[in-house]
Amino acid sequence: MPQTAQQAAESVFTLFSPAFSPATLEEYGVEATAAQRSLITREILSLNLFWAHHALLSVLSKVEGERVFDELCRYVRAAWETMLGLEQPALAGYFEEAAERRSLYDQIVQEGGSPIAVFTEAAAMAESDGTIQPDDRRQFLAFLIDLIPVEAIGETVEGLDLTHK
Repeated sequence: MPQTAQQAAESVFTLFSPAFSPATLEEYGVEATAAQRSLITREILSLNLFWAHHALLSVLSKVEGERVFDELCRYVRAAWETMLGLEQPALAGYFEEAAERRSLYDQIVQEGGSPIAVFTEAAAMAESDGTIQPDDRRQFLAFLIDLIPVEAIGETVEGLDLTHK
């Protein structure tokens, strides 16, 4: 059944993981303060947006893919405080930061890197900027691998049938 860009974005957004509890991180052996959990949530969101953008541009035309991605970003803005548990001031500048991350991750994929390579880079950046402790890098990598639904995002995007409204 044909979908609007908004409906398509909603179907992708439902795959994104909401804010997580400290217990979820502790299951992976990662200890984080409230401020660090906020940064982790942003990184997870950036990874989800990267994989969604990558899938959209792989399956749809550039115009359609960007249209759905713009709608997806609107869902993120709407869920920023409520579903994601992030503070409103942190939204300023987030999408520019996410675009920079997307560019870096896209380069990794273009060079033949797998999702694991992208997650490894994300874990390295999280360690270098103090989001996680150096000893937690391997556990954080496992956390990202388990939490980011790369295949589900790809499958959902492959099943999109957009209307031209």
